[in-house]
Amino acid sequence: MEAVRAVYSAIAAHDLGVPVERVAYKDGNAFDTSAPDKKRTWAELVTIAHRHIHKLPEGMEPGLSVSHIMPVPMGGGLPTADGRVQMYPCYSFEFHLMLVAIDPDLGKPEIKRYILGHDCGTVINPKIVRGMTMGGIAHGIGAALYEEFAYNDGGLLVAQNFMDYLLPSAHEVPPVEIVHHETPSPLTVFGQKGSGESGYLGAPAAVASAVNDAVRPLGIVVNSLPIKVAQLGDMIAAARGLEVPETEAQRQWVLGFSQAARQRSI
Repeated sequence: MEAVRAVYSAIAAHDLGVPVERVAYKDGNAFDTSAPDKKRTWAELVTIAHRHIHKLPEGMEPGLSVSHIMPVPMGGGLPTADGRVQMYPCYSFEFHLMLVAIDPDLGKPEIKRYILGHDCGTVINPKIVRGMTMGGIAHGIGAALYEEFAYNDGGLLVAQNFMDYLLPSAHEVPPVEIVHHETPSPLTVFGQKGSGESGYLGAPAAVASAVNDAVRPLGIVVNSLPIKVAQLGDMIAAARGLEVPETEAQRQWVLGFSQAARQRSI
């Protein structure tokens, strides 16, 4: 606001023919403090700025727009006195907790319940924050279970459309229970923190952890994403000693996991 006032004062001083130091802006008028009757109203200043641009001070661009970049707190002097480096101290906090069931024959994970605890400081617009959080969770579930940039042996991308590049729909994304908590940041104007990435960053790890927890009794460890239903089903079948008739490459893949499972059991 002060930057806009400075623009008003500069325009008024030039049009009144007085030094800018003598001009004050108050109650919608810019006036000469030595002669308060000499003034320009807000409407007159806007007209000069946008239409009568020949009356603007030399070198001033038309219009009344100003910009300001708020530096990140503690970002100007790194490292800090105690040797720490934190470029973004206004991060949010979250936890993801879910109940996942896996079909033992198909290897298909199903999210039965999803709970998110979220703290992004002061929530300025609850609907926007919820929308970003839910969209992030859906995107994270996709990264964990469906989405993959797949290439053939010649390096050609084979997932070139949404028939091949799978995305989660409303059917795959379960209802999410959100536990809201607000701890205002002492480093921002309103106490707000970042919230746009809160859903996405935690969801893939939570899904992978839940799947690993479910198949741990079989000695299976899943350490790559996405967790494909076919591959997970083969891993479960191999761990249970069932025959898995697949291609040679897939047999080698399953064999590797079954050997790892046996080593784990030993």
